[in-house]
Amino acid sequence: MAGKKSIPKKRLIVKSALLCVAAIILAVVIVRIIGGKGGDGSLAEEGMDSAHEIQPNAKCAMENGRFRLELDEKTMAIRVTDKASGKEYLSGQDYTEGNDIWNGFCSSGISLEFYSGNTTMPSTVSVSNTEVVKEIAYFQDGFDADLNFRDYDFRMQIQVRLTDGGVKVRVPGGSIQEGSDYFLGAVWLYPMMGSTLLGDEEGYMVIPEGPGAIINLKDNEGKYKNAYSKRIYGENIGVDALEANKYDEPVVTEPEEIRMPVFGMVYSEREGGFLGIASEGEYNAELVAYPNGVITPYNWITIKFHVRDVYQKQTARSFGSPAYEERGDIRDLGIEYLFVDGKEADYIGLANSYQDYLVKNGTLTAREDNYEVKLDFFGADSEKWLVFDSIVPMTTVSDMEDILRDLMQESVTDILPVYIGWQKDGATLNYGSSDVGIESKLGSGNQLLNLAKKLEEHGITLTLQQELLLANSSKLYHTARDVVKGINQVIVQKPTYQKFFEEMYYQTPVRSRTLMDRLEKRYGGIVSAVSISGISNTLFSYYSGGNIYTRGDCAAQHRSILDDLGFDEVGMVSPNVYLWDIMTQYYDIPMTTSDYDYIEREIPFLQTVLRGYVPYWAPYTNFQSNEDAFFLKLLEYGAYPSFLLTEESPIDLRNTNSSYIYTSEYSVMRDKILAWDSGLKEAFGQIEGAGIQAHHILDTGVVRTEYKNGICVYVNYSNEDYVYKDIVISALSYVLAERAELE
Repeated sequence: MAGKKSIPKKRLIVKSALLCVAAIILAVVIVRIIGGKGGDGSLAEEGMDSAHEIQPNAKCAMENGRFRLELDEKTMAIRVTDKASGKEYLSGQDYTEGNDIWNGFCSSGISLEFYSGNTTMPSTVSVSNTEVVKEIAYFQDGFDADLNFRDYDFRMQIQVRLTDGGVKVRVPGGSIQEGSDYFLGAVWLYPMMGSTLLGDEEGYMVIPEGPGAIINLKDNEGKYKNAYSKRIYGENIGVDALEANKYDEPVVTEPEEIRMPVFGMVYSEREGGFLGIASEGEYNAELVAYPNGVITPYNWITIKFHVRDVYQKQTARSFGSPAYEERGDIRDLGIEYLFVDGKEADYIGLANSYQDYLVKNGTLTAREDNYEVKLDFFGADSEKWLVFDSIVPMTTVSDMEDILRDLMQESVTDILPVYIGWQKDGATLNYGSSDVGIESKLGSGNQLLNLAKKLEEHGITLTLQQELLLANSSKLYHTARDVVKGINQVIVQKPTYQKFFEEMYYQTPVRSRTLMDRLEKRYGGIVSAVSISGISNTLFSYYSGGNIYTRGDCAAQHRSILDDLGFDEVGMVSPNVYLWDIMTQYYDIPMTTSDYDYIEREIPFLQTVLRGYVPYWAPYTNFQSNEDAFFLKLLEYGAYPSFLLTEESPIDLRNTNSSYIYTSEYSVMRDKILAWDSGLKEAFGQIEGAGIQAHHILDTGVVRTEYKNGICVYVNYSNEDYVYKDIVISALSYVLAERAELE
């Protein structure tokens, strides 16, 4: 919790380009006006002092080369105008028919949630429905506002600046000051930015779950009752209890998660829109989207910054009661809005804007991108046999070599082989072990390294996969150091939905680092590539050594583990964006959404952000219910294929935690690999390394993806042939052609 200190007085800077119009002569707060320079947050001692009265409905304007910014001093709502196009984006709505809480929320630029006493139900407080003392300093391109919520003994500062691409809003963590009775639970910064009423605007909201999805702005006529809300980077297992499904009971498919802290709004008819980026404080944030009819008649989407979570506080060995965190995660918070116009005003334009943003800040770097079919060879797992555990070998090193030789003889030479479950005791039992030796039933370490050298001679790089998060719960651990405890100091368990090892633990970052160091020491410089799973996409707050570590702390610790790896290539399984500057390959990229009722359709947002910079592979082809459609989707989304392979029949895994593998035997999968490689290799050869320029739905089941090198991929998912201009796209097929003029 930030210590108490007084917030320095701010003074108002006025330039000749600024216009302040007072509508009502009613002073709320007095600030100082001096001449000065803007943009860096400093106040220059220039000009003469004079008085300015902050008034209800007063509008104060600032600007830069492209945008004009107006502030309503009473509500702290803003209006951003693109001076070239005249398009306006407002952050407030006058929802007078709503109750006081929602009316205040919709009209205000800033809303807060507070906890007090023993209740875990927060109170929502907005600038326009409570007494707030404001001290505002204006600059040429923005303003700082010190806000004192007197009734809650709470203070914070908000900083707003115009940028070349839009506007940036931030709250310095050091400015947050709490009293002794009310504790900050969450912060909303301009939640109604760009919101629309019912179906007044044509367009959609963009959410980044899975590959990406859109929610239409049409009038829903009260159809939907629940908002979209999902934690960025997944749920917090250090706070949220996980409910295990018992063996033989139905298991619900896990919903897709959010890997990027972004959201968007597109107005199709007026060709405008914006991308919102949680630029600070994203580790404990939540993406929220309200289609019209859910509480209010407005469509709105934003980031909610959580400062404190509610958790189950242990009051007895097996009982607990809900409580909010005593010490909040108080840090800098920020959202940056990037506005798009004209032909860029669609979800592909927003994705390319985010790509540019990541490139500029060094998160995204161009990597070598050549088509390869990814073959994951499953080594071994274990099963319980009477008293002891028994190893079930599925693919030995020798088997893997034979399979690769056979494929190369059939002209399948662009291969990315990944060896999983190769460690001592096989996949499940090895989780959490510090033993990085190869399982003896699969072969020797020398055999493995010799195979890697042979493959290098053919331009093929063998990759070793290492799980760095899960820990087998049957092993002994130092519980204060090795396994994750939630903030309630109880060991966190992850259900496996299998009957042999029903739960797993999570390794702490300290334990994960030890394992990674051992792997690098043994194989670094010999094997040039690794695949990382677990810590690539899981964040949590946790208790260790008398301290509570936040999700932001956890992200920094996971980054530290991976920052200086001595491997040339680092593939990651579904990594979160804060690791993208380390990864060289993206594995298991999501291709579907959670398919909630209000999702209009999925879009290749994530793929567009990555395309042209980092190669990515789709989930296993083995387990797709409609393989023909999945084949076409790889081409539509620019994703390379993956197969899970074993030498032995997967029936041997029926008594292991890998019993979900029901088709993997190479003798069964061989012809499919040959056919898919033949069909995809030629097509991907024409779009290799090219970014996505446009994505259009031509008709029901017919899609065109336009790449930046001028090649268009036409995909027809329907059962009938489709003609587009002079191009005939056969049913359940695709066509590659040079770019054509859009209709």
